[in-house]
Amino acid sequence: MSTVGRRELEKERRRNNILNAAEKLFFSKGYDNVSLNEIAKEADLGRSTVYLYFENKEELFFAIVLKGTQILHRIIINETKKAKTSLEKLAAFRKAYYEFADKYPDYLKVYNYLLSGRFDLVNIEDTKHKIEFFADSKLYSEIEKNLEEIYLKTLDQGNIPNFPIPKFTVSEYLNEIIRLRQEMLSVICNALELGKKEGTIRPDINSVEATVLFTLIANSIDNLPPDLRSLLESQKINHDKFLADVGEFIGYMVSNRGYNKK
Repeated sequence: MSTVGRRELEKERRRNNILNAAEKLFFSKGYDNVSLNEIAKEADLGRSTVYLYFENKEELFFAIVLKGTQILHRIIINETKKAKTSLEKLAAFRKAYYEFADKYPDYLKVYNYLLSGRFDLVNIEDTKHKIEFFADSKLYSEIEKNLEEIYLKTLDQGNIPNFPIPKFTVSEYLNEIIRLRQEMLSVICNALELGKKEGTIRPDINSVEATVLFTLIANSIDNLPPDLRSLLESQKINHDKFLADVGEFIGYMVSNRGYNKK
């Protein structure tokens, strides 16, 4: 393997170590109770090295949420592709969401935390960090290209670099999360539109409104407060039965079965 290849593998290894350390701490302690210093210590790296790969704690969190979003997206697409009719696709979406919540509860937790209002998602910029007019210069581009290699080489020699690390990279994680989320929402919306053409979905249903409601219900089912869980258990209703009953109720609301009985 060439020297360049080994360095690329080492960079990827360090990045994964940082992500794994952050994931472990975020899952166990929550976003607000974790510092970048703790993440660096868990990854057995210096804080300045962490800055080479991630701009800040927020970007690290988005990277981890993206991992969970990719898993959820993959499960939903795989399940809904198997379904043929619109109602089958809606049921497949619920099943996929439940599978994700059951197998990956920590990813669901951070996914929901991202959407909880804790972050100002609307005003997050996706442009590169600028250092005044210098950011657009040829010299800046050359430094951006070479700085990380110099930094890692210094570390490999057993020395700690004594120069500051400019913030060159920008998080595209949020954009990708939003893109995947839009694709997942489109699965529901398209299924409803298909159902209208099939004649199985009520023609008066607003597909966008129903998609929003459907998504909220799918997410809330797997985030029931303890008192609601206890209430169901008191009636000997387990999670699987509740999920099936809710699915039947939703199907009745949007399908022509209930509509035609008016």
